[in-house]
Amino acid sequence: MPEEEWGNPAALGLAGFGLTTTALSFYNMGVIGASGYTLSYGFMYGGLAQVIAGIIDFRRDNTFGGTAFTSYGLFWIGLALLNLLEHYKIFTSSPGELAVWMALWGIFTLYLTVGAIALKARAVSVVLGLLTILFFLLSAAFGLNNQTLLKIAGGWGVATGLSAVYTSAAIVINTSYGKTVLPE
Repeated sequence: MPEEEWGNPAALGLAGFGLTTTALSFYNMGVIGASGYTLSYGFMYGGLAQVIAGIIDFRRDNTFGGTAFTSYGLFWIGLALLNLLEHYKIFTSSPGELAVWMALWGIFTLYLTVGAIALKARAVSVVLGLLTILFFLLSAAFGLNNQTLLKIAGGWGVATGLSAVYTSAAIVINTSYGKTVLPE
């Protein structure tokens, strides 16, 4: 029986990550208020779509993509769940706790950045490099309870999210044309 071929799930995973990160970053900047849209999309598109992309990447024997997308998808699901539980006052988290988690995600993202560089995945390396800095900015903003730093992190997050959207677009467009139209 011939081996079943799977398409590249990175376009889906990067779009889910990029759009959700951009929306949440606009919130962190104070451009938009809190709403159920960002929470819902964080869970479904930022979370579930990336988990699906990660599982497909694991199926394609891509440990890097599988680890990255599944992890960041579960990050978004966890963040959405945290906000939901806090909204209903089931529990509250401390800014210090959130700062620690953002720093841990920064460390995780840093080693993924090194992996992306080794794989010569230029656009993904840029996304992950920006994301590494974003996590450490968020950690500092939450740890210091500094709204100015949170707004700066929000601006950085918009750049990070849009870089992921660009990379997703490059994959879709290049695949559609069967040649490199946009650099990846």
